[in-house]
Amino acid sequence: MSRGRVHALDQLPGYAACIADEIKGLIMYNMQDDECEIVSLDSKLEGQGIGSQLIEAVVRRAQKSNCSRVWLITSNDNTKAIRFYQKRGYDLKAVHPHAITEARKGKPSIPLNGFDGIPIRHEIEFEYRL
Repeated sequence: MSRGRVHALDQLPGYAACIADEIKGLIMYNMQDDECEIVSLDSKLEGQGIGSQLIEAVVRRAQKSNCSRVWLITSNDNTKAIRFYQKRGYDLKAVHPHAITEARKGKPSIPLNGFDGIPIRHEIEFEYRL
């Protein structure tokens, strides 16, 4: 979920990073109008540049589609993702207070606490202007 919208990952385009025919990273995105949202990014090998290469592939695709920005949502507890995206030129666009608290009403499986025991409450929006 992001910004109150439920995404079906199996319905979205994306890229996979493979090593020896084994998927080591996966990114899924959604283009709408002139914007591209990174919906999901996973890497099995941190610190190897896989995540960076995957987001670069999405940026190239968004540029070819004449998008004005690439954006994403992460949760307030995900400090690793917050650092990761800022180091790659993504700017803090907005904080959506209690967005996850509200989303939990429709999807009660969202945990109350996340990384390092931080309560999961808010969505943090980052963007990369093209």
